[in-house]
Amino acid sequence: MRLKAAVVVFAVMLAACQPQGGAAPSPAAQHQALAEQCGRADIDACTALIDDPAIAAPQRSVYLLSRGQARRAKGETTAALRDFEAALSADPDQAGASLGRGEILLESGQLDAAQPLFERALAAGPSGRASLGLARIADAHGDVAGAIAHLHAALTADPNLAEAHALRARILKQSGDIEGARREYAHAIRIDSALAAARAGRCRLNLETNESLDQARDDAAAGVLADPANVEAQICRGILQLRDKEAEAALASFAAALEVEPGNPEALFGHGIARMRTGDSQGARDMNRARQFSSHIGQRFEQLGVSTR
Repeated sequence: MRLKAAVVVFAVMLAACQPQGGAAPSPAAQHQALAEQCGRADIDACTALIDDPAIAAPQRSVYLLSRGQARRAKGETTAALRDFEAALSADPDQAGASLGRGEILLESGQLDAAQPLFERALAAGPSGRASLGLARIADAHGDVAGAIAHLHAALTADPNLAEAHALRARILKQSGDIEGARREYAHAIRIDSALAAARAGRCRLNLETNESLDQARDDAAAGVLADPANVEAQICRGILQLRDKEAEAALASFAAALEVEPGNPEALFGHGIARMRTGDSQGARDMNRARQFSSHIGQRFEQLGVSTR
């Protein structure tokens, strides 16, 4: 199948490069056409180049990186991981492949495996995304000072890295700097209005301070639209819907959160309240299960403006 795809790609490129006089394009022109297509995330074009035995290893690494990035963008995570690994085998100094592989491993919770890949990417030069990866790892380990230092490096390399501003906002909020957090969330959203982490974080900040609730509702909706699997956005939306007496809508929001994190106590408790309000007495079971995870969950919902009675 790969050989067939490569043949088809070569034929298409050949036709595209064919001069009006009918002369066949040179091998260099054919290669250039494929390389341009590969650079535009054409997986078949990348595959044709990767399978060409005449391509030297360092250049093959570039095409493997491009194919891996294209596959990752399509959600083909396992295939992308294989391409990034093959790119590193062809060229151990391929920083982009180290970064791509590191980000996938980090997203799957493999912190120890991801860390050396980010460090390897940084060895090639400053990288906002690599420093952000290290900041996320430090934050997950509870190393606030380390996370802040890596975030500084990330934003020095790329001041418009929205994810770094969103993470810094969350750290500032945890430290009690509410206004600093609000500024950082706003900055992140100005850079990327569809960044679910920033939208969800600002929604929660406004919910907890009981301020700008219309903005919180807008942020919850935008966060869920950008990433329906963002648990924080779904929970924030669900709590706001409970406050607004929209039990059916809240039930759907909490159910979506529970699909991603079945044991999330806030999602469970909110789901239970929504069930009770829609006439389903079995909602009490959800609420009791949530209390087993977090004994003060009821007080938390009362503080957020949701009656639990």
